Amino acid sequence: MARKTGVQENRSHSQTDDFITRTHVLPLLTNKKKRQELIEEHRLNPIGLPGQGGHPASRHSADLARVIDKFRRQGMEGKYVRICVVPHTGYKIGITSGIRGVPVKILSKIYESEDACEHAIFKKRVKDILEKYS
Repeated sequence: MARKTGVQENRSHSQTDDFITRTHVLPLLTNKKKRQELIEEHRLNPIGLPGQGGHPASRHSADLARVIDKFRRQGMEGKYVRICVVPHTGYKIGITSGIRGVPVKILSKIYESEDACEHAIFKKRVKDILEKYS
């Protein structure tokens, strides 16, 4: 059986993503004080707020945006997603299989708002990346 090529294994993307993670994301998350600041910033504004009534949009800091961008680059296998179980009042975290047609695994805890669910997902992703690169 022939060995897979670098293109088939998507090595270029994987190695670039690993470099970016180690160089630009991990230093933010391994510093306990900085990590807590980012978690708190995310808790206060998990999805970014659009401008309203003449006020500008509330964007994330450059450091938080860098971490969130890293999480968005993750492949679909094992990715956390927000699942609405009761419109406007009940949300759960789902974990995707990465395989089309295979249902999302839904965790049991219910969150009362989209923001609370998004923040819980963010904290899970932070924990996961720290475990992966420890």
